[in-house]
Amino acid sequence: MSRLSPRLFVVVCLILFGLFSRSRCLGGEPSEQVRAMLEAVMSVQTDPRFRGEAFKAGRRAAIRKIIGNNFASWRMAEEALGAHWAELDEKERGAFTGIFSDLFQDSYTRLVLNFLKEETVLYTEEDVREGEGEVKTVIIRPQERIPVDYFLSPSKEGWRVHDVRIDGVSIVDNYRKSFARVINRESYGALLEKMRLQQRAVASGNP
Repeated sequence: MSRLSPRLFVVVCLILFGLFSRSRCLGGEPSEQVRAMLEAVMSVQTDPRFRGEAFKAGRRAAIRKIIGNNFASWRMAEEALGAHWAELDEKERGAFTGIFSDLFQDSYTRLVLNFLKEETVLYTEEDVREGEGEVKTVIIRPQERIPVDYFLSPSKEGWRVHDVRIDGVSIVDNYRKSFARVINRESYGALLEKMRLQQRAVASGNP
């Protein structure tokens, strides 16, 4: 199963969990949800109790929990699998979602811990229509401006992120294309086995 390029992964992480030094937020519920997520991650990264290599596991666990609480794993899994989702029964969908969520959370937790630096982000626009929310932001760096759009949907727990588009590139679309290549070249079973192997590697500490 292919992955995003290292540079895009870093940018994705900057976007998703951005440890931003300054921000300008809009006032709507989707924007407030994004801001709350970023502030929660920032509080972990700056907490003196979690500083240093000895407390990396504590930071990792705390950030992973934030990720799990702020992303719509079921919807992300469904959209990432695309048309193949309809071929699964309820039990198979649950199994796929569990593995997908586990791998997604692990990937971004590791990148948050290892690669993020302080960035400046501007919250530029919020659009809510037909029950869906979109929060547009721009990451400001010395030589570039990176547009980032968060897509959120409501749930009983509140607004949850189900996709992020970075400079026009959707995270979920990347997963969908990657999964489709494996399924079309081999099979859904082969995709699931590759994901399970990766999940076991993560559990053993060798992702």
